[in-house]
Amino acid sequence: MPLQRAVPLNFSFAGLTKGIDNIHFDVRLSPQFVGHATRIITSMMEQHANQGRPGQKSPGPTSGDWEQFRTSYARMVEGAVHRDKVTGSFTLVPLVQFAVMAFLLQYVQGEIELMRQGLRASASSGGSAVDSRKLEHNERMSWFARNRARIRYRMNRQLFDQLAKVESGQLGDLRQSLLDDRWPVPQEALCNPLLQAETPFDDEVMTTHYVLLGQDQDDAYSFAAIDRFLAYLFRQRRSDDQTEMALTRAEQVSGRLATELERIRKKRARASASSAIASLETRKEGLEGEISKATAELDAIRAEYLKANYAWADVPANVTTLFDVFLATEQLRVVRKEKDRERVSTLKAQIRFQRSLLDHAERAFVDAGLLTPIIAAYELLPTQRDYSSILTAQQLHQLLRGNISKKDIVERLQEMGHLSGKTWPAEPLIKAAVRTASTPRRQRREYLVRFLKDFLTCRRDLSYYHLAQDAMNLLHVLEDPKDVRLSQTNKTLYEFLAPQEEEAVTQTILNHVILKADVRGSTTVVAELRKRNLNPASHFSQNLFDPIHALLETYGASKVFIEGDAVILSLFEYQETQEHRLCVARACGLAKRLLSVLHAQNSLCRKGGLPELELGIGLAFGDEAPAFLYDGDSPIMISSAIGKADRLSSCSWLLRKQRSQRNNMATNVEVYELPDGDPLRGEKGETHLRYNVNGIELDPAGFVKLQSEITLQRLELPAPGDDHPAILHTGRYPDLKGTMQRLVIREGSMRLLDLQEPNFGKPTTNSFYEVVTDEVLLNQVDESVKTAQ
Repeated sequence: MPLQRAVPLNFSFAGLTKGIDNIHFDVRLSPQFVGHATRIITSMMEQHANQGRPGQKSPGPTSGDWEQFRTSYARMVEGAVHRDKVTGSFTLVPLVQFAVMAFLLQYVQGEIELMRQGLRASASSGGSAVDSRKLEHNERMSWFARNRARIRYRMNRQLFDQLAKVESGQLGDLRQSLLDDRWPVPQEALCNPLLQAETPFDDEVMTTHYVLLGQDQDDAYSFAAIDRFLAYLFRQRRSDDQTEMALTRAEQVSGRLATELERIRKKRARASASSAIASLETRKEGLEGEISKATAELDAIRAEYLKANYAWADVPANVTTLFDVFLATEQLRVVRKEKDRERVSTLKAQIRFQRSLLDHAERAFVDAGLLTPIIAAYELLPTQRDYSSILTAQQLHQLLRGNISKKDIVERLQEMGHLSGKTWPAEPLIKAAVRTASTPRRQRREYLVRFLKDFLTCRRDLSYYHLAQDAMNLLHVLEDPKDVRLSQTNKTLYEFLAPQEEEAVTQTILNHVILKADVRGSTTVVAELRKRNLNPASHFSQNLFDPIHALLETYGASKVFIEGDAVILSLFEYQETQEHRLCVARACGLAKRLLSVLHAQNSLCRKGGLPELELGIGLAFGDEAPAFLYDGDSPIMISSAIGKADRLSSCSWLLRKQRSQRNNMATNVEVYELPDGDPLRGEKGETHLRYNVNGIELDPAGFVKLQSEITLQRLELPAPGDDHPAILHTGRYPDLKGTMQRLVIREGSMRLLDLQEPNFGKPTTNSFYEVVTDEVLLNQVDESVKTAQ
């Protein structure tokens, strides 16, 4: 099984313009988001401040508060996604994400500092207060000093958990659809526990998300020491490895020079003659220059060695591949039941490989004295909570490692018992220390594999921590109105606002889509209704026009023209609103939804014995703004796309009669080219005949535009009722309410009309495009997409 390689990351925001200080990038976050965030943080701060104070409880943020927080955040990032899609720069999404992270972390830190200052002010202003009042202030300050780091971490964790819900849901879907990248900034970097802590190696964070490590940098169990240890875990001093030999030589040179320098220093300390001292000083300066050069060479060679031999540690999942013999053994047990001989053979070889590496690692950790601290780090977890008020995690760890005697611990517990009036039993701690010292070998090895996973996860997150800190240090989140105005004036401000916060501007239309929905057989329907003394107007209104009106806001459409048996709608894209440049996707979605509503209305009509309605829908894209003239105050649109949509929505009675003889078809649109000399050719400028009953045809220009709007996946699947596989293109897009919608387009082949052929003609090389509405075919697409993922 091949090892995974880490993807290099760099958040430099290349291509963006520096802000008003010429150092940072200026960012303005949505005032709505800022307002929701500050109210929530203040509420959480009050909740934590009143902990343990009788009669002064605070409920904290409500579910409605969190919903507003998530929604306002989602709107900002959605806007950035759409703008990145238009510009192709892919820098605005990371910019707003890191700006939000910086704002939240700084605001929480500020609120905690305000609380600290408030407690100090209360304590210092109580000069004439009674002793009980002073004692209460001192106890509150003491409590806050002990819990400050925990409060900060837990508040940040709550905030970032809410962001993670949105990021992993609707925003991830949107980025995948429009940018073809679900996580431009890795999820582990955005929701990094190390960023949320007061210090990266905070004990609560380490025990909750990783594994407790030593805080003393001289400790062999510290992060830096173990990282150095792991880097050379598999080092083999082979003469056929040029990098290895170069590293060995560089280490020898560096060691020899260091020894010589130490010898000169000692000799210098003993020298008394001025001439000897001068000579030794000269030699010492020369050695220091050589050592500086040798150290630089050693660092370069060491970096090359680590790049080749320690890259496996950059991806925590590689631990499973290299060492997790326990998981592989469980997989082997399952595969044997399935009688998959090839997989059984592969797993056996993998287990042999893993066992040899784990044996090597175990010996190395034992020899380095690291296995006992690792076991102690996991054995302390069940007891940590019970003793957290009197013993730190580090103290517990030292006890279980054997660095603190049992006698000292018993005395410590007795001392704390006297102060608190509570008895603290030593027995659970002593048992944990015994378990640590006598852990069976299988469990020791399981702990070692677990440690490697946890440590490398921490190592990866520490790398992300530094990257995120560097990125946030490049940003200046502006709140002062003067700074905002100055940056706006100089066109250096990157604003992420909610749609309703955008200033009212005269919008410039870039392009548009026309949707024409034409009722099939409207004359027959009207005649049937009049024959029964029923009202055709109310029938069309309730079953067609009212449902259309209810859908307009969701898809951003407006009415162009309505007549008795047809409706024309338009969707525009504007220069000023880059986040809404999905006019073709939304037009396709509107048409699909319209047919779905129509089918539901027809079901009611069948139950009431009323005539059902059938539609043909055409979608035409115009890559320019339409023209307008006015009839009084009413605008009248002029666009060639209207005529195109009219033709796309049409249906030939000849083809309709022929198609009615074929059942269970999954497609509702067919297009035929009229041969030269055909009597129908040229009528109304038409060169094609169409079948379109409850179908949606999209013009080729619209399909090209759709390809630029969302990421489309090409599939070939058998279509019900068709002899040949259907060529399908599928993707997802958001409607104006932020809901992700699935869209499937069938790419069909036009046929050259020949009434003597079984299907009225043979396929040509020209294509047409149909928005798929058949549920069976749509379910097939969903299954195929899930399988591909």
